[in-house]
Amino acid sequence: MISRDVAVRRGFNITDGPIDTHEELMSKLRSLIPGVVTEDGKIDVVALRKLVGKEYVTDSNHRHELKFAGKGVANYLADSHTDMELKVERGQSKDFDSTQNVVIRGDNLDVLKTLRKNYYNSVKVIYIDPPYNTGNDGFVYKDDFKKSDKQLIEDLGLTEETVERFQDLYGTKTHSGWLAFMYSRLKVARDLLADDGVIFISIDDNEQANLRNICDEMFGEGNFITNFVWRSRLGRGATSKKTSTLHEYVIAYGKNTNLTKFKTDKRVLEKTSKERLRQWGQGDRREDRPTMYYPVQSKEFGEIYPKRPDGSDGRWRVSQYTMNDLLEHGLVVFEERTHGVEAYRIKPAGSETQTAYPSMFDDNVVKTTAYGSIELKDLMKTEVFLYPKPSTLIKEIISLCTSSTDIILDFFAGSGTTGEAVMRLNIEDGGNRKFILVQIDEEIKQDQREAIEFCKKNQLEPVISSITLERLNRAGDTIKKEHPDTDVGYKVFRLKHKPKIESDGSQDILFSIQHTKRDASDTLYNMLCATGKPLDIPIKTMVEGKLYEAGGEMYVLGDVDISNYKDRRINVDGWSDDITLEQYLNLPRSNVEVVY
Repeated sequence: MISRDVAVRRGFNITDGPIDTHEELMSKLRSLIPGVVTEDGKIDVVALRKLVGKEYVTDSNHRHELKFAGKGVANYLADSHTDMELKVERGQSKDFDSTQNVVIRGDNLDVLKTLRKNYYNSVKVIYIDPPYNTGNDGFVYKDDFKKSDKQLIEDLGLTEETVERFQDLYGTKTHSGWLAFMYSRLKVARDLLADDGVIFISIDDNEQANLRNICDEMFGEGNFITNFVWRSRLGRGATSKKTSTLHEYVIAYGKNTNLTKFKTDKRVLEKTSKERLRQWGQGDRREDRPTMYYPVQSKEFGEIYPKRPDGSDGRWRVSQYTMNDLLEHGLVVFEERTHGVEAYRIKPAGSETQTAYPSMFDDNVVKTTAYGSIELKDLMKTEVFLYPKPSTLIKEIISLCTSSTDIILDFFAGSGTTGEAVMRLNIEDGGNRKFILVQIDEEIKQDQREAIEFCKKNQLEPVISSITLERLNRAGDTIKKEHPDTDVGYKVFRLKHKPKIESDGSQDILFSIQHTKRDASDTLYNMLCATGKPLDIPIKTMVEGKLYEAGGEMYVLGDVDISNYKDRRINVDGWSDDITLEQYLNLPRSNVEVVY
């Protein structure tokens, strides 16, 4: 391996894995407003207040904030580095070398941190269906404290008793436990979301209010888009107190709603469809728009004026010029009502009306969870899971704000519905969207007998991520029969521990025994992550196992001649056991990056 200290002393650049978001923010501040950053790298709050002006400054204690046990630790876990990295699973993948889609098996917090650098500000849509914390939804995630208790106590100023309470709290079904679990994941996920991106989160009444609060804090109240309502059940539904619960929610927030673009609700109207020409609802009084109050001549009723239902003066929705044009073309009909005569515009066949997208999903479009069950059963030929989200729901969500080449991320992948929805939407509009799915290798519960039998029958590991992959595989095969050019593949990765170094008591630094050798594919893809390259980037093999090209840069994994690439950016595996720095000494230091 290359000694980090030696590389630094000799002036080589060092890349140490995932992005440091605090350093990224400080770098932006130094560039935009250098006067507020002190020589020792701290923010001068007084200088910042003076610079922005008192009208833009408020005391933080006047701001609404959700407080819960474990919030500080959740923040700490989100900002700390992960000790996990990617392991390539070619045997579980489909079309590994050509597909743009990715599936990662592992704890989603560690995965999000791993992707923080190479997908920073890159994901157009995040959709997640997290555990609802109902008490029976299998909320099993339990975050580990990556540092020792001693370091946690030092960094956060906590007592040993407090740390023990937080450790007991994580993974519990309390509101605080669930919030701490969600908070850290949403904080990291926000870094991956593009500036014009949107996050959609499925939830029910149990944690809906709390989720809104932490999202307000994470994304900003001004970036709240809406709380979509969708009919998740047919019939009478599950009884809760005095009501029958037939709905769930999908909460939507933008990274920056000034940049977010949503599709409009387009509907083709029949020839007999009519649109009332009198303004109704908000702003329907004469005094609201005096110029829109004028007489209209009709053959049946003579001169008419717009009247509100209470008989008072109203106003028209269109100008007198437009009204005259409609009359001239015979596109106005008049009907007598109790409060007066109404005028209606006739909509010709094939014409469209566009309105803002409604906050309630159309039952005929998105379907219910019962439909999701039928979808999955048809693919798997058995009832592996009950009531998964229907692909129609997620397909509609994705279609709201994505273009043909966007990235969609789901870090609670479950049965893989999001992956199938992306593939099917690409078929419908000719798109080339790509998905990243993340699912922990959670053991399937013993009471889910059909799922366990399915895994046994198909020689699959009895974990939920096995169902994720099998659904993608079967859905892709079905799609491929009719649409052979569609990308239905996926690269599979699994999380594993990073290499570690330990000292033998002298100045010599040795590899930990269990990490003396890494597979070249694993090394290469983790170097891509560290250097900010997406996992679907085309890779050219120059020397098998030793030298690769990706994104115009060279990746050196072993002792190999690089004399022909002196003008390129050269990324060197710092863990390699047969590379020294000597062969790079004649290159500009700015061209060489040592990657750990």
